Amino acid sequence: MTIIRYIENNMTDREPVFQLVSKKAWPSLIDVFKNNDNYNFIANDPILRPLIDQHFIDELLSNSSMTNDPDYKYYLQQFLILHQGRNYLFKLSSQNFTKLIIKIIGIEQELARAYEYALLSPDELICQQIIEKFNNQKPKQIIHSQEEVLKVTENKNISTADSSISIFKSTQEYHFYKAVREVFQTFLVFPNVALSSIIDFNKIQDKLTNEEKNYFFKSLIDCVIIDTEDNYKPKRFIELDSKYHDTEAQKHKDAMKDRILAVAGQKLFRVRRTTYKENERDFTILIREILR
Repeated sequence: MTIIRYIENNMTDREPVFQLVSKKAWPSLIDVFKNNDNYNFIANDPILRPLIDQHFIDELLSNSSMTNDPDYKYYLQQFLILHQGRNYLFKLSSQNFTKLIIKIIGIEQELARAYEYALLSPDELICQQIIEKFNNQKPKQIIHSQEEVLKVTENKNISTADSSISIFKSTQEYHFYKAVREVFQTFLVFPNVALSSIIDFNKIQDKLTNEEKNYFFKSLIDCVIIDTEDNYKPKRFIELDSKYHDTEAQKHKDAMKDRILAVAGQKLFRVRRTTYKENERDFTILIREILR
């Protein structure tokens, strides 16, 4: 009678198990253990039980050469399923169960999966390390009155050093923004807006050069005026130029931005102060005259 036949039917002697263990036929042995009658026969046999516990399990959990087997992780997971499954009689000793969990964690590359396994043996050092690593990467959940419908989280490990900066690169930009906001009080005024967030690229891409297409997704508009009564669409586009726009490279970028807005059917106003004084009032008067 062949080994396969013994696997498919209830086991009645030791020879098939000896052969499978000798050949290290892990998939076939897993199938044997899934059959409760077979496992019951093995568990109550005075020779087979020590063979399985001391040789087979030790080989699976302690032999480092097995880690080269591409199916090794699958074997380990199958034995975990056997141990935990309600429909299976197969059970590992507590010591071997811990070894199994540690082995799975050692080869599991996905932290979230490793975390799930670590919870099964939380007293082990490696499991504690995985749990701590996973929890440190999870955002902190904020407790509030609407937790049933809204979830709020915040990041962790926040540095005590404040590295934030102003969204304005100069005092002139700040004065200009305040002037625009003073004139357009019923509108939203946004500084440094990505061009790709306010212009539909699909509508204009066929009219742009490859260089302009590439620049489109890198470009910002210094100031955009948004009409809240018209589906929050942009109504005015303004650039605040300075001496830094006098280089040939910057002139080329400005020309591309001008053309992109023109192709999109939008005017782009460029404002440049010709004196060095910082005066918000000048900007306010100008904006009322040409933009309002």
